[in-house]
Amino acid sequence: MALTVDCTPLTCKGAIARLEATFADLPSGSLARVLVNDVPNRIDVRAWAGRKGHRIVNDQRTGDVFELVIAKGGSRAEPVVPGAVIGQR
Repeated sequence: MALTVDCTPLTCKGAIARLEATFADLPSGSLARVLVNDVPNRIDVRAWAGRKGHRIVNDQRTGDVFELVIAKGGSRAEPVVPGAVIGQR
């Protein structure tokens, strides 16, 4: 995966703000791996992606963390910067 956006330490509002800022600079079709740590954040991220025209490529839970792979609106899904991480765990 090319870009990881770690939203695990954030509230729902903080996670959406981080995603807005991160996705604003990504080219259409970019993939981002988004990490959240609870069901309400997962629901909000999925709703945000739908409103913004992004596509959920994968959604899975590993332990206490939900990992969503989101393709920025557009038809192509291309990685941005290999290994880039936004936020900290």
